[in-house]
Amino acid sequence: MDALDVLYSIIGDGGFEPRYNIGPSEPPLPAGSQRASPRRITRVPIVLQRGDELVGEDAIWPLIPVWARGEVPKYSTANARSEDMADKNAYRNAWKREQRCLIYATGFYEWQARPGVRTKQPWHIRLKGQGGFAFGGLWESSRASDGTEVLSCTIVTLPANELMRGIHNAGRNRHRMPLILPQEAQRAWLEAPAKSAMDSVVAIPSEALEAWPVSTAVNNPNYKDARVLEPIQA
Repeated sequence: MDALDVLYSIIGDGGFEPRYNIGPSEPPLPAGSQRASPRRITRVPIVLQRGDELVGEDAIWPLIPVWARGEVPKYSTANARSEDMADKNAYRNAWKREQRCLIYATGFYEWQARPGVRTKQPWHIRLKGQGGFAFGGLWESSRASDGTEVLSCTIVTLPANELMRGIHNAGRNRHRMPLILPQEAQRAWLEAPAKSAMDSVVAIPSEALEAWPVSTAVNNPNYKDARVLEPIQA
């Protein structure tokens, strides 16, 4: 069974519906918070290696560090920088223990700063001519205060290619992009020793991607309609 077969099995068993606009889970509300709506908890299907087998799991995104008692941290762990994930406190355990995973998607969003315009322009990016792809990720297992195991994941990022440099051009972590693994690199990401797995951490060429501007409706996590993918005139 290959990774895609495992993915389809976990999607089928887990009842995952197509989702067009997801964001990472939110951290716990502060004590005494008057917020009426519950915090968002995002779960995604992932594929990981357990022994000699590929396994599909239902994981929380973002990663919950092993010491965090099953709670999403207040600081962002949705993305792990490839350059320092081996040393960062949140990801060090997962990297050392070779807890790498595949997180499948059909596309992703990034936001572009434009001169003289206050609102950033969202873009949808995907692989040309393919129905989907895998992000390279890390997974972690944390124990909640009641002893329940909580599985979570993060997406690995790296310096952006030329296309993504023009889109992801604002903020402290500008000029980044997710690790996109072509099918032939996915097994190596899961199975190789850590040092060899880093050989897979390369930016996919700009010409392998296509991108277009979409409506700022994507900024609202409650807007989940497929129309969010439709191109607009930027």
